[in-house]
Amino acid sequence: MGSNASRITLYPTALLIGLLPVWMVLLPLDMTSKPENWQVFVRAYSFVVPIVQMIFVLVAMGRIFSPFCAIRQLPRLTKAALSIWILVICAVSFQPDKDHLPAAINLAKLAVAGLFLLALIDVARTIGPRFILALWISLGIGTLLYLALWATHIMMVSPQGDEWVIRIPGVNNVRHTGYFAFAIVVAGLVTLISFRDSTKRYLRWGLPISFGVVGLGLALWTGSRGPLLASLVAMIATFCVAAGNRKLIATFMVSSVIAATAVVSILPVPHPIYGIAGSTGVADVTAKGDADASSGRKELWAGTIDRIAQRPFMGWGVGQFGKFGTAKPDEFFHPHNFPLQFLFAGGILSVLLLCLTSLPALRRWGWPYAQGQSAAGVGGVLGMMVYSLYDGALYFSYPITIFIVAIASSIAPAPKQPEPDRLD
Repeated sequence: MGSNASRITLYPTALLIGLLPVWMVLLPLDMTSKPENWQVFVRAYSFVVPIVQMIFVLVAMGRIFSPFCAIRQLPRLTKAALSIWILVICAVSFQPDKDHLPAAINLAKLAVAGLFLLALIDVARTIGPRFILALWISLGIGTLLYLALWATHIMMVSPQGDEWVIRIPGVNNVRHTGYFAFAIVVAGLVTLISFRDSTKRYLRWGLPISFGVVGLGLALWTGSRGPLLASLVAMIATFCVAAGNRKLIATFMVSSVIAATAVVSILPVPHPIYGIAGSTGVADVTAKGDADASSGRKELWAGTIDRIAQRPFMGWGVGQFGKFGTAKPDEFFHPHNFPLQFLFAGGILSVLLLCLTSLPALRRWGWPYAQGQSAAGVGGVLGMMVYSLYDGALYFSYPITIFIVAIASSIAPAPKQPEPDRLD
């Protein structure tokens, strides 16, 4: 068990992670109307996210986390499968005809994300539910502050036409703000369950429902179907597994949906893909006005399957979709579907190795633990998995971070750790 000093030092790292949407805007100075090439490069690869993840790992290593100990404690099958996968994926990704720079960047980011997962699980199980609560509250605050920066950017730049789609601070497309929307909805679920016994109404109802309304409202206003569906899945899954909290969650769901819909219905729609019609698939959902309700995904998936069939066993390598992926539609640089993405990068062999890596480790960690706030973590994991079937939810660094936080939240806490009802 870590000392009180260790715990106090680690709490600011929760805020550091929670404010990732803000860092993604401020660190590359991404508030200008025409960013420089270096700003586009930093934004496209989301370099800010692995930097923050690594800071958390280093702080945890200075207090209570040992990566060598964490790796040694993994099941033997997990360690063996992971070692084989690293060798195979590196051999495939760094063949002479491959794009080595994106392969190196993406593999480095995966390595940092793996360390972040181990460190976060160790910290969460050592400090207990209070740290997880602080982390999710920080994630909710991060989304709120991001929206303030976006509003400032709109006032500064006055976007016109397709700028409302592609010139969004911190991300490459307005639909990517959906990752922030999903994060704050899950934050609402976590705070709802954590503060269920609080006598303070602003903690018991005000904060959770505010998070839910903002998250669903952001998904509806930006016309983002993926995060809207993922949020609904997260809420429904949490409702199903959170025994004893279902009345609270039902109230949260109904209140958030009604309030978010009411607010968005009176907001201006600055572009055809924005608004409730876009998020429900009623209106055209692409900037080009295509009638295809999948926004080109069916064609993309069919082309990706053709490429996978050409190299089904070991795939094409990490970061190679831009060079070897399907040519149509040419504006997509990833398959918008995690199973296809993984099969394209690593083939059937990587899928088998992933199962051998993850399943024994999750069993060792006690996943899922569907009591208290961990039920919302289970909902977050399932929501993100559904999200990844339609979009790049497990392609970009920020949603991968949310997925990792949800996994850590859903794993059984250390014995005799009380459920928090407040942070003080």
